[in-house]
Amino acid sequence: MRRFGAILLDGLLALAAAFVALRSAGHSALPALQTFYAVAGAGFGLSFLNHVLLTRIAGASLGKFAVRTRVIRETDASRPRLPRLFRRWLGGYLFLVVWIIAAFFNMEDDPDDFCGVRLVRYQDLQALTPAYRR
Repeated sequence: MRRFGAILLDGLLALAAAFVALRSAGHSALPALQTFYAVAGAGFGLSFLNHVLLTRIAGASLGKFAVRTRVIRETDASRPRLPRLFRRWLGGYLFLVVWIIAAFFNMEDDPDDFCGVRLVRYQDLQALTPAYRR
């Protein structure tokens, strides 16, 4: 359930950025195509910053911080590097719907992450290894 709390919070954050861009574009009377670019850029841009850059720097996105989870590599419990996080972010848009449906119907408790990255509880990570602190 923590995974979906993080997804919800991160999604709302991206939608809030898109909404602010939409309101700003509406006040400046931009053409429709430029408004679309501004809204998509704000939503996807903030999502990228949150899921890729912040996760690389701090080990979690804002939503994951809120539900006290962290993102680690499966092999050694270290923080994933940028290329892996980028693939995860991009692939997440493709597989998000599948994961939600699978969890809703209890098809799988914790869907496999196709990039070799796992979501773990922060308290479990603290007890795991000092290797994460790199």
